[in-house]
Amino acid sequence: MEVEATAADIGEADVSKPKVTEIVKNEAGEVEKVVVKKGVIFSKEVEIHVERIQEVEQTPGAATPNKMIITAQEHEVEALSATGTETLSAQVQSPPSEADPVDLMEQLSEAVPTAEGLRELERRNKQRKEAGGTAGAVKPKGLFGMLGPGFLAGMSGNDSSAVTTYSVDGATNGYGHLWLLLLATPLLQIILFACAKIGRVSQRGLAELLRQNYGRKAAVPAALILMVANIALIGSDLVAIGSGLELVTGLNWIWFVVPVAVGLWYVTVYQSFDAIKKIFLVMSLAFITYLITGFLAKPNWGEALANTFVPHLDFGFASISSAVGLLGATISPYTMFWQVQGEKEEQRAGTQNQQIRTAALDIGSGVLSGQLVAYFIIVCTATTLFTHHTQITTAADAAKSLEPLVGSFAKYLFAVGLIGAGMIAIPILLASTSYAISGTFGLPSSLSKKPWQNEGFYLILTIALIASLVIALFGFDPIQLMFWANVLQGTLAPILLVFIIVVGNSRKIMGTRRLGLPITSVLIFTALLLFTGTSLLFYGLLTGQGG
Repeated sequence: MEVEATAADIGEADVSKPKVTEIVKNEAGEVEKVVVKKGVIFSKEVEIHVERIQEVEQTPGAATPNKMIITAQEHEVEALSATGTETLSAQVQSPPSEADPVDLMEQLSEAVPTAEGLRELERRNKQRKEAGGTAGAVKPKGLFGMLGPGFLAGMSGNDSSAVTTYSVDGATNGYGHLWLLLLATPLLQIILFACAKIGRVSQRGLAELLRQNYGRKAAVPAALILMVANIALIGSDLVAIGSGLELVTGLNWIWFVVPVAVGLWYVTVYQSFDAIKKIFLVMSLAFITYLITGFLAKPNWGEALANTFVPHLDFGFASISSAVGLLGATISPYTMFWQVQGEKEEQRAGTQNQQIRTAALDIGSGVLSGQLVAYFIIVCTATTLFTHHTQITTAADAAKSLEPLVGSFAKYLFAVGLIGAGMIAIPILLASTSYAISGTFGLPSSLSKKPWQNEGFYLILTIALIASLVIALFGFDPIQLMFWANVLQGTLAPILLVFIIVVGNSRKIMGTRRLGLPITSVLIFTALLLFTGTSLLFYGLLTGQGG
């Protein structure tokens, strides 16, 4: 017998359904409670007192009842743990009361009898009603609390493959492409802001929006390309983390791959969204090592700044491929999927206008921090490796090459940054993969939910990690993996931008909060830029220039 809750998500829409597994009676033979089990791999048992049973449904002609409806509030289900057996007491627990910190003028403007205002008012009333009449508002957070999916998106863009791309670019082209980072920074800010606004207003993920509005013919290819590219990137990131740990400890990299994968899987699956956010915000401090290494290299700041603000164009294949790789490492499809869904899950205080402004600050902090890290990686490798004509193929090579030029301290700092880069990126790569596949096939997807609530989502995430682990352990060339993964990401990025432009300007989806002409114009320019760069790269490969 399947089970549904009146005002809570117990995984009714998931691949596995909550079902009654046992009926417990007292000594008088009366039903006292029922035991409900949800999940097959990520399983959970909850004992439900009989007072909570609201209705039992039986299909005409069926021998036994087929559905039980119980009374449960969302905050009660959220309080349940990820594993084990727990009890929902006979009495429904009310949530703690909180004041609604809404600006009066914006509250009045949203209560104006327009379609948008009525939708917002209805949403607020529904929140308060479900939460017992008073809760539903979110307390304002401090500066650290403001940081969320936007900051992580900006920092996760510097995954191990991106660090390799920046290192190779600096070693190959010197300071020549620093101006591209300056160009890419506002483009990335606007792309992620558009994604955040779509997620905040629509309260749906990107894959879900593609499927619902353009069908699976649009959603499935995008999800599959992202999945293949992300799995390849995760595999190469695992190798990169192991290589970084090998540089620090002297032990072979292969000993670290499985423990790192298991540890990141546990954190991603069994920690709450807020806990995951805090853990990886702290881990992002590892990127400071790149700033320190950049200063240790003693760059020519006059030359570096001149190349930052004055574009230098070179239409040779090596320069074009390097430039496309740099832009591709900066503007990644997986961060778009992550940002839309992450903003949907992030709890922000205030009205929707205030929430969108907070999201913009969150994204701005991540983009500026991430691009600053990328800038210093290029400056460091350009100052040392390019000047000494040192050829490298990985970020680990860059770290080793720094030792005779700058000292062993720089090598270890670069290695620690490489480790941190992979540690932050892998959970976001995994989550974006699962968001894409789950949304495409209509499965609920959320890191805010327990693994037993969204078992399909977490199973996809787990399978993706296992596939990446196989790639990392069984001799696949990480350089080739990174290259083709970035080619796939570069192919998908302009296509996704087109969908973001269409979705973000849809009155049906966005109401009165559409993206507007200025943001749309920048998105169109970025899509054309990426499409042109990718086309030139493919042309070079097909004509044998990349050989």
